[in-house]
Amino acid sequence: AGMTGGLGYFLDEDNTFATKVNGEIVAMQRVITPAGEAQLKGLIEEHVNKTSSPKGKRILAAWAEYLPQFYQLVPPSEANIPEATNTVVEKAAVAKA
Repeated sequence: AGMTGGLGYFLDEDNTFATKVNGEIVAMQRVITPAGEAQLKGLIEEHVNKTSSPKGKRILAAWAEYLPQFYQLVPPSEANIPEATNTVVEKAAVAKA
């Protein structure tokens, strides 16, 4: 199955996720931007608020430990958004200067 827009975030605690992704149709990367980190953390916070998820609470309590374990899947249509790349942010800063 492919992705049609949007980003996907996946926690890879056992280091097997990369073998399960078709890299021909989607880019796989760690969460590399402040905007991506904020989006992911916000999604987890919303999930915890709605469900009282114990695992979500653990992730938030040990955010610095868990963040590097997340992958972000980026379809080509989303490759240039601030959550997926710092290039857009850098270009915007240069344009404003």
